[in-house]
Order: sequence, then structure tokens, then C-alpha cells
Amino acid sequence: MSVLTKWLESLHVETIITSKCTRARNRKSTCSYCLEQCKHEAIVFKEHLLVIDTNKCTMCGACMIACPLSGIEGLAANRVFEKGSLLFDHTYTPSLKELLIYKKRGMKLIEAGQTLINQEWESVVAEANERLTMLGETEIHITMKSCSEKLSRRALFGNFQTEGKQLAKSLTPASWQMEPDGWKLSKYFPGYQFFSVELNTNDCTLCQACFSLCPEDVFTINETTLQIDNGKCVNCTSCTDICPENAIQIREDLKRKNEREEMFQKKQCESCGQTFNTFQIGTEKCHVCINRDSEWLSPY
Repeated sequence: MSVLTKWLESLHVETIITSKCTRARNRKSTCSYCLEQCKHEAIVFKEHLLVIDTNKCTMCGACMIACPLSGIEGLAANRVFEKGSLLFDHTYTPSLKELLIYKKRGMKLIEAGQTLINQEWESVVAEANERLTMLGETEIHITMKSCSEKLSRRALFGNFQTEGKQLAKSLTPASWQMEPDGWKLSKYFPGYQFFSVELNTNDCTLCQACFSLCPEDVFTINETTLQIDNGKCVNCTSCTDICPENAIQIREDLKRKNEREEMFQKKQCESCGQTFNTFQIGTEKCHVCINRDSEWLSPY
């Protein structure tokens, strides 16, 4: 792909928050990964939803990369790749998640030029290499890029744009930026889990609210068993936000993929007669009847 083609390609791309966003699915959502990562205050609330102020957005890609559901589309404009190498840029520091994904997408090296790579980059690369070792992957190496080559690139691209934002956009190959679900760690490491879903069965009423809102199908209910697929969890907060009993906790836990099973019982509610599921042996009412005011009409 020529330099001019990449530049023209970038001009029609905008950063947008899609319907995958948990706030579009659940008014109780507290997810704020993108909001926390945006240093330009370009993400704002519109009622309960998050939207991008295009006048402030620099297309740095921080929000897009941070979203656990890959629910933001666009270009990470200041990420520059050359023959599978990520070029060092002191204006940003890549995240751990970002480097792990780039590695699985074919990146082998990080190239630095005249300016030595800074401590922030060294730290995140070191952390990424620790995780890659745990994941059975080879490490990311840092190498020096020749000064003459770096200067010639600057001179070439300087002819296209005069502003930093437009220059960064011209350097960005969209093929690295716009894969469907491209920022989900679970997509790249299917044999591993990055989080564990901890369910407190003493508090859980099996109301199944979390099942319906989980976009990754982490929860599966069978005849008398609840299966929890930790490998699918991306910590999007959908389940923890909706659980009325606060019975779910998500914690970081990198290891081989593990599926958890919890046994439950099927019973008939003594109040409404409906069949319900419960972890509690002594429970004789469904969660609806337990929480229903005795003066209310039964919903059944």
C-alpha cells in the first residue's frame, strides 16, 4: 500500500462508539474504560450513553483499544507500523493489552530511532513479555532504527500534512486497525483466560439477569448445572452491573482456560406454582415471589 493510498484511506475514517457498548445495552452500566483513557476529554455523556466529540478527538485510539468489547471503531492514528515493527513514539505509551494483541497479529519488534525508548515503554514491554511467556509466546524485542531512514520518512510525510493529527493519520495502515472484534484479548488467546468470574451461590438467586446481558455468552444454564466459561470473560462489567444481589465479582487471573460448574436444584414455588432454579436447598419460593410485596398481584 502506497503512502498516498494510506493517507487518502485515513481521511474518511471517524472514531465511533457502536451498539456493542455496554451502556447501549444496559442503563445500569458503569463501564468507563474509554472515558478513563481519553486524555482529550473527547468522550462525553449524552443522557446515559457515551459519545465522541469529533471536534476534540485526535484519533489517538486509546479509547478504542481500551474497550473490552471492541465496541469502538476507528483508527489508532499515531500507531505507526513498518514491516511488522511498531515504531517508537514518545507521544503515547502502548497498553499491555495492546502489545499482546499486536504480537498475535504479527508484530515482532519495536523500533526506536535517534531518541532512546523511554522508561514507560520499557516497563510495558517488560510486562508484556512476562505475560507472553506465561502464554507460551515469544518475547517482543526492541531494536534501533537507523537515523537516515527515520529522517527520510519524516521528510516524505511532511509533504502531505502540516498538523500532527493529520500526519499521524497518513502513517496508519487501516488493515492493522479495523479488524472485527480486533481489541478482544479472548479472540487471540482462546486457550487461556484473563479473568475469573466468581459467583457467590449463597447470594445468587439464579434470576438470570446476567445471562441475558452478557455479550460474550460466559454463562450457560443446563438442566441442573450452571456453566461459567472464564475464557470468554473480557471484564466488560455487564454481569456485575446488573446483578441485583451483588453476587458476582470479576478478578484478573491469567492461566489456562477453566470452565466452572455450579449445581442447582429445580423446585416449584409454593406461592405461584412456577418452576424455578435455586442454589439454596431450603428455598421454597422463586426469586420473584420472595421479593414481591404480599399486597401486589402475582405476575403469573
